Amino acid sequence: MTLAALAVTGFAPVAASAQSPTPEEAAALGKQAYDYGFPLLEFLRVRREQTSVECPDIRGNSPVNSFSNAGGFATAADVTVVAPNTDTLYSIAHLDLKKGPITLRHPKMGKRYYSFELLDPYTNVIDIPGLREDGGGASSYAIRWTGSDGKTRAPKADRTIKSRFRRVWVIGRTLATDAADQRKAQKLMAQYALTLPNGNERSFGKGCEPGQPGVFPTPADGPGFISALNEALAENPPPKRDDALLAQLEPLGVGPGLSPEEAGLAPDVLAALYKGVADEAAALPLAARLQSLQEALRTQGWLLPASNIGDYGTDYSFRALVAVVGLGANTPDEAIYPTGLADETGALFDGANAYRLTFPPGQAPPAKYFWSLTMYDSTGYLVANPANVHSLGPSHPPLVEQPDGSIVIAIQRTEPTEPGVNWLPSPPMGFRLNLRLYGPSKAAMSGEWRPPGVAKIG
Repeated sequence: MTLAALAVTGFAPVAASAQSPTPEEAAALGKQAYDYGFPLLEFLRVRREQTSVECPDIRGNSPVNSFSNAGGFATAADVTVVAPNTDTLYSIAHLDLKKGPITLRHPKMGKRYYSFELLDPYTNVIDIPGLREDGGGASSYAIRWTGSDGKTRAPKADRTIKSRFRRVWVIGRTLATDAADQRKAQKLMAQYALTLPNGNERSFGKGCEPGQPGVFPTPADGPGFISALNEALAENPPPKRDDALLAQLEPLGVGPGLSPEEAGLAPDVLAALYKGVADEAAALPLAARLQSLQEALRTQGWLLPASNIGDYGTDYSFRALVAVVGLGANTPDEAIYPTGLADETGALFDGANAYRLTFPPGQAPPAKYFWSLTMYDSTGYLVANPANVHSLGPSHPPLVEQPDGSIVIAIQRTEPTEPGVNWLPSPPMGFRLNLRLYGPSKAAMSGEWRPPGVAKIG
């Protein structure tokens, strides 16, 4: 069983009866509607929150069609996006392609890792221009909405990237190491540009204060969620592959521009639909984590990446799971994120314990660009600690090795006393680990290489 096979809700597709849905069918379909729509509404939540400022800040927030370049790595105070990394500095933008193509440009990057992950509203990866695809030279990309009227001529660019959706989320990542290297990276990031169809970049008044972004949580109640979903589907027309599921949901008033209140449903059926949605909203976070843990226990506590991550097709349950634990995942050809949920015996991580993760000589994570190990709390956010250390890896110097070339990582609350080990501070409560491999080898993508189990000590 692979992660792609996990069914968060644990039920097969349910078709409404030919005449009128029963309450049982309505409840089951309400759960499916929630799993289907949750990633879309989370995409729009992040978009609305991050674009609700007056001008770009340094924390990922910026008006539409402009970049927000990070002033530093994410901290434990950053809780907008689940599982941020502290290997790359983010450059975040939310595009609206309604008026024509937007052109993304960057300077010569040399050997430094960089990428611009482009996500559609259904959280599938559109493309990832960057070092892997385009090399280290200066380059430009015309990002074009295929649904536009075509009257706007595509600008001259090194290549054109077509999007089936008007709204696109850009997650830029630029590798950086110590403080001096971060300054070098930020000088490059300052040259990242988004050119509008009129040939200009967005400009903001001198001295503009961004202000605090708004908070717009995804509705968890039945009526609120379905209303928001129907509006989102109308504004972001779903792909043809979703037609089969939407045909099942249509009799219940779930779909672009529809309304359950206008679908002629019996009161008990309407109530069951909304209860199914609310029940799944309450159950999904725990169910996703339990399903993930069950899978991780098969592989020494590590949840291994599925081949369809970032390109989900009709695997709506898996897409919902990823939206819970790590919205905005890359496709495996760019990066994979094995997630440590338990030690090698299958016991959940507990900050009261001390652990060791050992990569034997020559068995460091096989990644072309970089690898890292990051500590998160059980909800997927960075953990505050006195050492201010969140990640370990080659881009987090100094990474020390044993005399035989092995890499030993001490995962515990207090600094270890033995020589030649690397310390990743843990919180006092439960936690999880993310191992990132950017440019993973074929062995890592196929599962032939797997991270070793984490051993509890003492």
